[in-house]
Amino acid sequence: MARVSASERRRQLVEAAFRVIGAEGFAAATTRRICAEAGAPVAAFHYCFASKEELLVELTEATVAALVDAQAGGVLVRGSVAESLRATLHEYWATVEADPNREVVLTGLTQYALHEPSLAGVAARQYEAYHRTARLTLESLAAGCGVSWTLPVTELARMLVVVTDGVVIAWLVDRDGDAARAALDAFADALSGFAVSAVSHR
Repeated sequence: MARVSASERRRQLVEAAFRVIGAEGFAAATTRRICAEAGAPVAAFHYCFASKEELLVELTEATVAALVDAQAGGVLVRGSVAESLRATLHEYWATVEADPNREVVLTGLTQYALHEPSLAGVAARQYEAYHRTARLTLESLAAGCGVSWTLPVTELARMLVVVTDGVVIAWLVDRDGDAARAALDAFADALSGFAVSAVSHR
């Protein structure tokens, strides 16, 4: 049997933890269950990770990175700011519906990290990545549409994260995609009210 490198085994265990948490929840994600899902002996877990918390940190960072990558370059410039925001949010929403387990895992990881001292800072880094992605999205959209924002982009980015968070959680509960898209459209229209022509705003 070919020997599995430590880095490859770590990757396998992280992916196994993602599948277990997404399908069965955090309570089921014991070290033994994760190893069984990965097809690895329990001893391999302790060789690769000092603790389950260390694995969860790596899982959070990998899952957030995958989410950010999925949204990279997702700014779609259309006829108006509102239309561009709608198109961009619909593109984002397609990534949510394509991988609902990722959203389940990320939401669960956030809640778990807030109550686990050994994971202090994980949730903060998670949301720093969300805010950074939202800010870059709004800056790119403003440049593409030739507008400026009348509020600091950091404030608008926070609004964007708060709204999309809420829409995602509601959708995870009711799976009403039409209602989710309608909420995003309404927010896009409201957010566009903070945009003015870059020329007139000088």
